[in-house]
Amino acid sequence: METSNIQTENKSFDGVFYIALLLKHKFFILIVTALFCVTSVIISLLMPNWYSASVSAVPPKKAIGSLFESAMSNISSTLREFGLTKLKGGQTEGYSYLVILNSRTVKDSMIKIYDLAKEYDIPDSLHSEVLKEFENNIEIEYGTEGNYSITVTDKNRSRIAEMTNTYFNLANELAEKILHTEALKSREYIENRLNNVDSALSVLSDTLQKFSRKTFIFSPMEQATAVSSAYADLKAELIQQEIMHDLLKNKFGEEDPYTKIQQELIQKIRSKVTDVETKPGFAGNFPLKNAASVGIEYLRLFAEYETFSKVKSFLLPLLEDAKLDESRQTMSLVIVDNAITPDKKSKPKRSLIVAGATFGGFILSILILLLFNGYRIVRINYRSFIEANKNKI
Repeated sequence: METSNIQTENKSFDGVFYIALLLKHKFFILIVTALFCVTSVIISLLMPNWYSASVSAVPPKKAIGSLFESAMSNISSTLREFGLTKLKGGQTEGYSYLVILNSRTVKDSMIKIYDLAKEYDIPDSLHSEVLKEFENNIEIEYGTEGNYSITVTDKNRSRIAEMTNTYFNLANELAEKILHTEALKSREYIENRLNNVDSALSVLSDTLQKFSRKTFIFSPMEQATAVSSAYADLKAELIQQEIMHDLLKNKFGEEDPYTKIQQELIQKIRSKVTDVETKPGFAGNFPLKNAASVGIEYLRLFAEYETFSKVKSFLLPLLEDAKLDESRQTMSLVIVDNAITPDKKSKPKRSLIVAGATFGGFILSILILLLFNGYRIVRINYRSFIEANKNKI
């Protein structure tokens, strides 16, 4: 009995045995394989043909960058001058067109236009299922050369090219709408800032006019030069007359008529100097001792006026550029290759389906034989074990 078990075990691991087993049941293998082959042929023939069409497009190349981009370039240059070279972002410009091409808005429009819920035999209430099925039938890629490829697959060969071109047009219209909205928001923002700047300039202009009328300051630098020169001449005249007074006093005495006349002249000049320093009229409608604060206030107002004037000169070209972007009617993506009606189906690959099913049936038939053979060997070993134990008992 033990010899029989050993022979059985050796037989179970013998390659020749398995070859013989397969040859013995070759008709079973052939029948199963043929059954799978015929079934796959019938199923593949019943499957509808699907056709694909593609559109290739590229973003338009701008010959001249916008003023905003130029301004950002100037800011980057200024940052580099300050040593802030590490403050840099990505190299992409704006958002990617893949966001628009893959947007649910475009897909929903396609589903509605071509009634794809009916095409896919899915109830309209299950919109998410319709959308999922449609997403399985579109392919959007961004090529290494910078082009965008849109491929749509559908059962209807006569309309697939139209569907693909429609998808592209819908995406382009959405991109144009987004760009128009961006330009509109930019224009409104710049206009608001420009209105604020104009209001500030108006207030500063009125303030400067009132300040000039009140103080008679209209050109502080030139006026300061003239006032300084006149004040210096007056002070020099006072010193000169004092020197002449001392000379007359030493020569003729204090009671001399010429000395007294000189003293009176000195008093008049000194009184004039005091009036210049303490009373308005010499430099403007303010005392000379307040000239510094008056001049500083005028310069502060004038500096603010100049600041807002420069801001306005910066905003005006941006506003014109925003208006131009808002009114510009250009395509966001330019077609390189239009979709055309395909002359061959894209799926199903019937030859691959039949070959795969035939090979799968062949492998499955072998596995079934091996499983049954393993089961048979286990039963034989189990019976041998039971019989051996019975003899011992």
